Amino acid sequence: EAHQLYSQITFPYYNIYLGLVMVFDTANPTTVGTVECRLSWSPDGQRLAVAFSRRVLVFDGDGHEVWQSDEQLSTVSAIAWANETELAVAGYGSVCFFETTSGELLQKLEWQGSLVSMVLSPDGDIVACGSQDNSVHFWRRSTGEDSMMSGYQGKPGALAFDHMGKLLATGGSKDVTVWSFDGDGPEGTRPGMLNLHARPVSTLTFAPKGMRLASGARDGSVAVWSLTSDGQGEAIGVALMDDRVSTIAWRPDGRALSVVSANGGVTVLRVRSRES
Repeated sequence: EAHQLYSQITFPYYNIYLGLVMVFDTANPTTVGTVECRLSWSPDGQRLAVAFSRRVLVFDGDGHEVWQSDEQLSTVSAIAWANETELAVAGYGSVCFFETTSGELLQKLEWQGSLVSMVLSPDGDIVACGSQDNSVHFWRRSTGEDSMMSGYQGKPGALAFDHMGKLLATGGSKDVTVWSFDGDGPEGTRPGMLNLHARPVSTLTFAPKGMRLASGARDGSVAVWSLTSDGQGEAIGVALMDDRVSTIAWRPDGRALSVVSANGGVTVLRVRSRES
């Protein structure tokens, strides 16, 4: 028997779902194993994409399936919407963009390595992926150009763009590394380094507006940073949870954070309204 569980953080017009399938032995009420799902709402909130093993399914708001991918060459490691009908699917060696009403493959970006995380810029043009080889690889879809940022201590599993697509925050260690895509960046530029957490960063998310970034780490610490356009910044607020921070969501007005810990706890934190 399989039970599908969801932890949900809900603010008006903003939802995050964390999917987990738990498999039980019916003769013995103990968990045999768990399988992770990856879920992502479309920007208009009308479609939900679900990645499970090598397949991706898309459902409408009533729960009806509207599209299902063919089996991919590897396990799907990340999914992200470029717009209301275009979905990016990352796995080993590539990121593929599908039109979810027709199933057409629109674009394929290739990289010889295992991609473990992905985020798209708000306009859908820049694709950034954390790689198994402790690097961040990114492409500009409009030009086909690609580049890589290396030197991370671990796999960059946490990535986030700001609402303008100018700053890319990355994990991969206990420090937050912030790259600026302003002008000719990030190639040839030095990133901002935000140091506060005692253990590796586990989640990152920018405020809906302004230059604030929230980061969570495996030591349970949560920090809110005020950044400048070159990726430099300082912590303006810190809190400590009772377990590893799994995910963080901003309230749409930027005045509160919802923090989910690995033990299932949800904490709401108030954030100062004054912009630095």
